[in-house]
Amino acid sequence: MLREAIQLAYRKSVGTLKDGVEGLSSSVTQGGGMVPILYVVFLVCLMSGFIDALAYPVPNQSYIPLPSTVAMTIPEAVVDAMIILLGGAGIYLTYMSGRQTAKSRAVNLYLGLALLMLVVSLFAGIQMAILKGFG
Repeated sequence: MLREAIQLAYRKSVGTLKDGVEGLSSSVTQGGGMVPILYVVFLVCLMSGFIDALAYPVPNQSYIPLPSTVAMTIPEAVVDAMIILLGGAGIYLTYMSGRQTAKSRAVNLYLGLALLMLVVSLFAGIQMAILKGFG
């Protein structure tokens, strides 16, 4: 009885997650959906400075924002990538709020969330620049 309960709980939690990931991966890989995702990942890597952080590594990678305008650490590139993705998601939600015609509440929700994401991204970017020594 206990074994059946554990198996049922496993199927409900991990099995559902596994099915969701398989469904997402199959929908992405069919019809050329993987190419735009790789393109966006490549552009974000270029914009956030992964190439610079890998080409000219800093000896001490423990700094998240290395207080230097010359060099960059890999954790700092990851934080920059998250800031860029947050701003991009805010722009996308702004676009989606204009396409919502069925529900007026959805328009306000999307637009409010988009503006919040853009403001957080802007402030995080400014704070990162100040910690870097640009401000």
